[in-house]
Amino acid sequence: MIKIGAGFLGLLGITSYYLGAFDKGYTRDVERPRAQVMAALEDLDITAEPGAPGTTAVNGIKPLFRLEKAADHMTWYVMSGEKVATAMTASFEPYDDGRKTRVRASVKRGDAPDDFVSPAFRSTGITMGLFGMAIEGELDKLTLPPLAAGPERCRELMADFAAANGIAGAGKEPANLSQAIGNTSRTVMRLHAMKAELRRNGCSTDGNWGSDLEDSTSPNANSAAAGHDPAPTTVLPEDY
Repeated sequence: MIKIGAGFLGLLGITSYYLGAFDKGYTRDVERPRAQVMAALEDLDITAEPGAPGTTAVNGIKPLFRLEKAADHMTWYVMSGEKVATAMTASFEPYDDGRKTRVRASVKRGDAPDDFVSPAFRSTGITMGLFGMAIEGELDKLTLPPLAAGPERCRELMADFAAANGIAGAGKEPANLSQAIGNTSRTVMRLHAMKAELRRNGCSTDGNWGSDLEDSTSPNANSAAAGHDPAPTTVLPEDY
């Protein structure tokens, strides 16, 4: 059975990665001004993604994260000692007279040796998947509509989703590679449909529908509230 609740968005991101969703980078149009979008991403914490990437030392070196901001982009550097393991950049293009923003993300491998880099940051493909998931999570918080249903309705939706997956045999071991690929494709379609239904009802996709629901779904919800320290920030000149 597919695990649901807090891991829902992570499962969607991981499945999308294996289907090649982030192979060519990440793009999303957001119906918010650039300043709001950039503010929403300031507390992005990639270590909160599935597998807690970058939270353990590799050959005695634990990754450090540094955020640098410019007028139209933000770059998160994953540092391995004095060298860069990976640079993850999100750029922001305003349109519709500044009312909307196109977000594009990319990653670039640095010069740190593989022997001292966390596995998640050695491959640009895996890093892009994690980075895209992290951006999606923060932008979903920013754009989540007001809660149209109570927490009980959100839990009912997830219970229905779990039951549907059981009927569809989502937890069964595939007989061969072709079947595994087909199962994965069907799973990601169900996950996308479920995410859309949750959002229509104003339900957070992180599975937190308790008494602190309002905090967990508001645009001001951040990694600090979840116990994660935001990355240090360096503001760069506009011509950076």
